[in-house]
Amino acid sequence: MRKRFCLFLLLIATACQQQKPAAHTVNAATLRAASQAAAKPALDSSSATIAPVVADEASLTPEMGAAFRQVDVSKLFLAPESQSEGFKMALDGFFGADPQRLSLAILQATRDSLRPELIHVTGKARNRKQISSFSGEIHFTQLADYFDQGFLLSQGGDEFSQDTTKEGGPVINANAYSASATFRFVGNAPATYVLTGQALLDFWVRSDGKVGMMYTPGEGMVLEKAPTKGSGLVFTGNWQEPAGKSARPFLVSLNIFLQSPDLIKDFGIGDRNSQVNSKYAKLGWSTYWENDEWWADSPKPKLSL
Repeated sequence: MRKRFCLFLLLIATACQQQKPAAHTVNAATLRAASQAAAKPALDSSSATIAPVVADEASLTPEMGAAFRQVDVSKLFLAPESQSEGFKMALDGFFGADPQRLSLAILQATRDSLRPELIHVTGKARNRKQISSFSGEIHFTQLADYFDQGFLLSQGGDEFSQDTTKEGGPVINANAYSASATFRFVGNAPATYVLTGQALLDFWVRSDGKVGMMYTPGEGMVLEKAPTKGSGLVFTGNWQEPAGKSARPFLVSLNIFLQSPDLIKDFGIGDRNSQVNSKYAKLGWSTYWENDEWWADSPKPKLSL
């Protein structure tokens, strides 16, 4: 872990030299400090559950803070494009054992200029057909090696290359990592909810500084040792309404079926399971396989003169 974490900073430092940024470069003292830092244990995949666990905000070491100064992963939280051109997906999930659909879409994410481990976000939530906006923060608290670097080459495309001439075996021009963060999202008026909990992010960093999400290499393949189980991004926590109402635990993910494999067994019906089972359709899941960009603002009507 210590060796790979140092390599993380070296990869980032190389990228910064190529791009010649105006500030936030890693100096030799930072690299020495990183090599002397005690390695943190890898994130446990069991943390990606419905339990609203909040990480200790004081657990981010100075070396990890230096890493986040060099790499901006904020865009990985945005409502991403799927493999289908022009099709976008939000984070989908449910409340506890209740399969009522809950959807979140982060539409803006900006890294704080003074605290790079802090990301300011705005987005929208959909709950029982009610769409509301929210704003808040994501605070990184931990960084660790991804459980298996071998999955990098399974991410597809031409993102990575191998150097097979090295004596120690093939060397990939990237490394994969897992990050943990706390979050707090507050509904904008008239909404009154507060969302708090933990976010888990699995991502890769290429030698040129480019970043991307780490996904499962096969459809429906659950990676039990990965914090996000192969979905790339997971939010788990509590949805708190005004005083007097009990908080509800929730979980949303880019691939909810990896978080709850039993859900897929009777979710789809008909030819090739192309239709949503009525017991889920009535709970908000009828449009799951459709190009439903519910978070998009409706265009304002124009007067024709």
